[in-house]
Amino acid sequence: MFTRYPFRGLKYVLRSGLENKITSSLLFVMLLVHCHSLPALPLHQISIVGPNFNESKSTNEIINDRYAIVNHGHLQQHSVLPFMSGNIFVPMSKTELQFSSRASYLYRLSSQYSWDEIKISELLSVGDRDAVIYDIHSRLILLGDSDESVELSDLYTGKIASAVRRFQRRHGLNPDAIIGPDTLKWLNLNPHRRAELLTDNMQRKINFMANLGARYLLVNIPAYELLLSDNGKIALRSRVIVGKPKKPTPILTSEIKSMVINPIWRVPRSILEDDLLPKVKLNGDFFNQRDFSVYNYQNERVEKSPEEWKMLANGLFPYRLEQMPGVKNTLGRYKFYFPNNFSVYLHDTTNPKLFSHSNRALSSGCIRIEKVDELANWIAHSLVDDKSLWLKLKFSRDITKWFPLNDALPVHLVYWTAWIDDSGLSQFRDDIYALQR
Repeated sequence: MFTRYPFRGLKYVLRSGLENKITSSLLFVMLLVHCHSLPALPLHQISIVGPNFNESKSTNEIINDRYAIVNHGHLQQHSVLPFMSGNIFVPMSKTELQFSSRASYLYRLSSQYSWDEIKISELLSVGDRDAVIYDIHSRLILLGDSDESVELSDLYTGKIASAVRRFQRRHGLNPDAIIGPDTLKWLNLNPHRRAELLTDNMQRKINFMANLGARYLLVNIPAYELLLSDNGKIALRSRVIVGKPKKPTPILTSEIKSMVINPIWRVPRSILEDDLLPKVKLNGDFFNQRDFSVYNYQNERVEKSPEEWKMLANGLFPYRLEQMPGVKNTLGRYKFYFPNNFSVYLHDTTNPKLFSHSNRALSSGCIRIEKVDELANWIAHSLVDDKSLWLKLKFSRDITKWFPLNDALPVHLVYWTAWIDDSGLSQFRDDIYALQR
């Protein structure tokens, strides 16, 4: 019933003899991506069709359906499909189609342009005039961030600034339109490497997302972003702070099984030694000022003078720390617990100003959530049985209470440095933990 057909860059695909239909969408995506010389398909070569295919429908009318029909006569010109005729029917999501087209376009750019390094001697802002502006604007046009109708010149205009801001947003930078080292680094990334990053990350993302249920919480670490999905729709999107490179947030899958309101922070030994004791060496009253309680290993509370704490901080320090609930508590109002081998969790913060930073790899491994109240309220409404007690304690800052969830919430901490977003734009982020091959 099935015949094998070899493809460049692939071992084979299985083709049914009935109506020339290919049934593997991911293989088709790989086909487009790995054939580097293949141009991005023009819109008239692609129609998006659903299970009840009607050839009279336009692309705009059926763009959200989950099937693609591709006139592969265009592909055959490039020796990609040497054995086929007619149309190929491929189950393919809108995102997969956008990804394959974008990756193919980037590979084509890499074969047509040298992409020499652009250098600047100083920061560039609107109103500046420099010969390098011409090269920067040309590159923004090729990458799709500026329109060809915008005149090329050596003057940094407002229209070019709009393109720079768009480019900066797509790369997780502060969209200030100032062209400096960070913006230039991404402008100099050659299209071939972009295509490789997009291909590697999107293939992993597509495979991963295919196995998720309708309800889950997902944190993309390099994007500094949390997504909450409920019934297959995004219920919450929030900026987050993740672990610094020396104390990275781990990649893992687990389940949130409980939520704590007004948590006590039992300070891990590594944080005590690396972060807190250096502050005590400078300020012996630090523990008292931040509402820390100190205990020995017999669980007895220990009181010392500021001078004694400064002296002990320079030694072995045979004590453990707890920080009581309140406005100074590092965990803030909420902690979301999920079993893992790294002692990390999701929580609130006492320093919300940090969420405005473009680089938010700032914690000791745990994940701080900007919209933590919205997440806590959603969990309380959807997964907590004792809602009356929850509402009562919401107005308290000193009573600690664990709320078990009546249904565990899957949580996924992932690491994707490139992807296609909901609007069809390719997004790239710094490889903050140097994990990208």
